Amino acid sequence: MTAVRTRDAERFIAAPPESIFLFLVFGSDTGMARERALALIDKRVDDRRDPFQFVEMSGDAVAADPLALLDEANTTPLFGGRRAILVETGSKSVLPAIDSLVAAPPAHCTVVLTAGALRRDAPLRKLVEGAKQGAAIECQPDAEADLQALIDRSLKDAGLVASAEARGLLLGALGEDRLMSRAELAKLALYMHGREHVEAKDVEAIVAHASNIASDRVVTAAFAGNAEVGAALDAYFSQDGDASQLLFGALRYAVALHRGRLAMEREGGRPDAGVSALMRAGFGFMHRALMEEQLKNWSSTRLGALIEPLRAAQTRARANAAAAQMEAERALWNVARGAEIRGPRQSRSGAPRGK
Repeated sequence: MTAVRTRDAERFIAAPPESIFLFLVFGSDTGMARERALALIDKRVDDRRDPFQFVEMSGDAVAADPLALLDEANTTPLFGGRRAILVETGSKSVLPAIDSLVAAPPAHCTVVLTAGALRRDAPLRKLVEGAKQGAAIECQPDAEADLQALIDRSLKDAGLVASAEARGLLLGALGEDRLMSRAELAKLALYMHGREHVEAKDVEAIVAHASNIASDRVVTAAFAGNAEVGAALDAYFSQDGDASQLLFGALRYAVALHRGRLAMEREGGRPDAGVSALMRAGFGFMHRALMEEQLKNWSSTRLGALIEPLRAAQTRARANAAAAQMEAERALWNVARGAEIRGPRQSRSGAPRGK
């Protein structure tokens, strides 16, 4: 029985046991699953581009004709050597075909299956994990350390150096899917042709989801009580910023900050718990010092009181597009003013006095 967890996958794929011919690479990060499947195939054949060494089959075709996979797996390459087959499973079951392979393993062929997220009791996962010559490899979205390493490698390979703010934006924008992350980094490298230093504005200009981060930066400025929030709002809307997206971002951040503050309070005031909650919510582009400052300045009571007014402003903006920008500006200014009520003017409970 071979079940490889996400944290062990890279090490396992770097040197897959020769005794295993059947691999199932599965998980919610489908881009990572395909990348790892191809990496396994590269370990087993000399040239993946050679059609005599490598064949890709659709899962639906295998489900319709289970013997087709068995025939392919037992075909001898024209010039000898080893072969590999990649099967991207779909909605139809490939279990009969895999059962036949497990019962009669091919002598010189590796079979790699890819699939989305599978529960522990999923029949395909159970079959491959339980096979003597099978291994199931789990692929979950990149953790922060994995994403940091991917960004480091990609920037180094492209001869680029990123500012701390640009790196923070990349961390916030990437990570949902490994292949998408690679594609966005490649797009950034192409955009930076002839230049070496990547700034935040470069990431915002070219990387998908960075527009969301641009609105998040306005939101975090408001929660900091930043006197420049007016200028930030003007700049955001002068670049055709979306008011509904800004209000959604404010509501999302209020909820994340509220959860972070509650986590911090449960841990006796330790900021690490709150910072971790904010990073899990997608605010990794922020400087840690800013996270800690806002977690300390906003009590859970005051943050809880912000959520409903922000939700109401979002509802009004959706109902009346002409007034959406006004609703967003008013809501963010109210947040900024609320951020100024802190320190000695707060009661012990964290609620502002006289409010």
